[in-house]
Parts: sequence; C-alpha cells; structure tokens
Amino acid sequence: MFGKEPTLVLKVLEEVVRAAIPMALIFGWVHWTEPQTGAVLLFIGVVVGGIAMLLTRSQVTSVVQSDALIRTAIKEPSGTSVQEVKNIQEAKDAK
Repeated sequence: MFGKEPTLVLKVLEEVVRAAIPMALIFGWVHWTEPQTGAVLLFIGVVVGGIAMLLTRSQVTSVVQSDALIRTAIKEPSGTSVQEVKNIQEAKDAK
C-alpha cells in the first residue's frame, strides 16, 4: 500500500497520532500543557506534511516532461513500450 499511495498512508498515520495525543492526555499518560500539546501537534503536521509533499513530488511527472515523452512516443512505432520511449527521451535529453 505504501508503494502505491505513500501520501495517503502518511496522512492516515498523522491522523492516528493526532487522535492518540488527546487520548494520552485524557488518560494521564502524558502531562503536557496546552502550549506543549499545540506545539507537538503542529510539529507532527509539519513533519508529516513535508514528507508527504516530498514523496508526492517524487511520483509526479511534470507537464514539460510528459509533453516531451508524448512527442517522442508519437514518432515511434505503435508497439514501442513506455520504458523504451523513456529511454529514447533520456538519450535525447542527454545530448
């Protein structure tokens, strides 16, 4: 699941942790002040959000790259695989 939907998995984990913090406070497992609790929740949101953005961005192909791949694919025979098109485009970009 993580390989296909890393952002979703991270978001679910973030929400579980966010829900666990009030439970820990209510049951007396941790003794944080309101500012400390807010800081922890903010920190979790920033860290998990940042990681999710990095993972999401690493899985996205820009419009410019997609357009170049499409132009290359159009010029190739219809049986050319996606990987072959990527290899051809990478060779063109390397020149």
